Amino acid sequence: MYANQILLAEDDSTDAEFFQRALRRLDSPPELVWCKNGLEALEGLSDVTNSKLLPRLAILDIKMPGMSGLELLAKLKSDERTKNLPVIIMSSSDEPQDIAMAYDYGANGYLVKPNRFQDLRELVNSINSFWIKTNRLRPMVM
Repeated sequence: MYANQILLAEDDSTDAEFFQRALRRLDSPPELVWCKNGLEALEGLSDVTNSKLLPRLAILDIKMPGMSGLELLAKLKSDERTKNLPVIIMSSSDEPQDIAMAYDYGANGYLVKPNRFQDLRELVNSINSFWIKTNRLRPMVM
């Protein structure tokens, strides 16, 4: 079973706050669970997988201290409990090698962080429309 949540692993508190503000402007927004790094996100996901409740989507910054978004992505995709969790990498990097590496690690999408708040609002609206409202996740085996 999935919770109406988005997990955001983002070390930049300003970026996380802007994402939260954009999310709050939606009608019936999902809950945002913000983790400051990959390790905190992994620990949080370990807690929810024990109760069989996962967020509907994980959005990971690619470069974070301690455990990068790519390291976290690799761990999520190699764990039976989280391998089907949709994961998007969201980074300020538009470098082809970063994009390719994210997909090589199993990302379901790669988004470049917008520079303007209005563009972020549109991006968050698109994320919500597809990943939260429209997309159907693989049923979890209990």
